[in-house]
Amino acid sequence: MKYIRLIILSIVVFFALACIVSFFIPSRIRVFRMTSIAKGRDSILNQVRDISQWKNWYPGFDKIELTEQQVVDGRVVKARAKDIIVDIKESSDSTVIVHMQRGSRPVKCGWQINNNNRNDSLALQTYMDFDLKWYPWEKFSSLMLDKGYGERMQEGLANLKNR
Repeated sequence: MKYIRLIILSIVVFFALACIVSFFIPSRIRVFRMTSIAKGRDSILNQVRDISQWKNWYPGFDKIELTEQQVVDGRVVKARAKDIIVDIKESSDSTVIVHMQRGSRPVKCGWQINNNNRNDSLALQTYMDFDLKWYPWEKFSSLMLDKGYGERMQEGLANLKNR
């Protein structure tokens, strides 16, 4: 009986410590990547604005069939890719913002092109914003988001740069 109380008390203390530590991890995580590209803002953003073109540069989209497509001005702006809904929420001459949603959790993705003042090129930036709940296991798992998504984002930027 003494060992059972010790085990239960240890579990409660460990959970309490995990909750306290997790409160220091932010609820919004941004994974960010950037690369320099040659002039050609329109050609790059046209690849991003049209979800049907993502098969040419976004890692993994070349093997996925798009369903439930919504077309506006000749571009696919909303579609389902397997169990993920991809929806272009905003598109301007320098920014494209996309919401990807699997289940009830949307992830905000963005691509932005800025002039690079150091040389005669453009800076292409991409990011993914994740909103996390307070659960300790969710906040601790967020520490792996950069490793998991960052490499895929860098590969996508390289593919866009090469196109």
